[in-house]
Amino acid sequence: MYKLVRFAAAGLAVVLANLLPGQITETPATVAPGRFLIEMDALSLKINRDGGDRFTAWGVATTFLTTGLTANWDVQVGAELFLDQKFDSSGLTERHSGLGDVYFRTKWRFYADADTGTSIAIMPYIKLPTNTGGVGNQAREGGLIIPWEAALVGGVHLTAMGEIDFQRNDGDNGYDSVWSTSVALQRAVTQAIGLYAETKFGKSTSGAPWDGIVGGGVTLALSKNTSWDYALYRGLTPGSSDWQHVLRLNWGF
Repeated sequence: MYKLVRFAAAGLAVVLANLLPGQITETPATVAPGRFLIEMDALSLKINRDGGDRFTAWGVATTFLTTGLTANWDVQVGAELFLDQKFDSSGLTERHSGLGDVYFRTKWRFYADADTGTSIAIMPYIKLPTNTGGVGNQAREGGLIIPWEAALVGGVHLTAMGEIDFQRNDGDNGYDSVWSTSVALQRAVTQAIGLYAETKFGKSTSGAPWDGIVGGGVTLALSKNTSWDYALYRGLTPGSSDWQHVLRLNWGF
């Protein structure tokens, strides 16, 4: 039973490290005043194996709604509408499912150069523990994201970000900081179809293993304001899921 609990905790840490919807690497672009943007992980699946143990997590409709306050400043609210986590270890099974947490974020794009296509933003966030069914912890958490982007030659677009998250520790008596960085390269193939490659690495001050993933995806623009995105990621380190599948929807109005 102790092994099952320990494996379950490790699996939950993997989920909490990758909660935000949309492509992993945030963009510094902001939503204009009077406009709204819905970013949804319509369906996500994470699978992790450790010897004979197996962790599987499903997410449905993890959604952020964003609107602009000024040309360079927007506010966002997000919710994990359904999470399901299953742990199998040595013939024992533990399963949790329910609503997830609620997030509040804001983004300020403080630098933009139209000539080079370079821009930088700062993006603090806070998580409120609203989860049910044991799918998360009961702690307030938060962090800071700094996204950056630039236009490269050949129609390639580069996006990168640095992030620090403050997560409640296992002893529930303080917080660990998790430092991470990610990079994505994107290119349009046709007017409607695009491809991207992406990688992310992170490390916690708790002493947990490095979290590292690499993958890629394809985007399909149905209109100027609506697009779908499918991504597949492969874990590179013991601290990450072996495989992650994500189907995303972006809808502006």
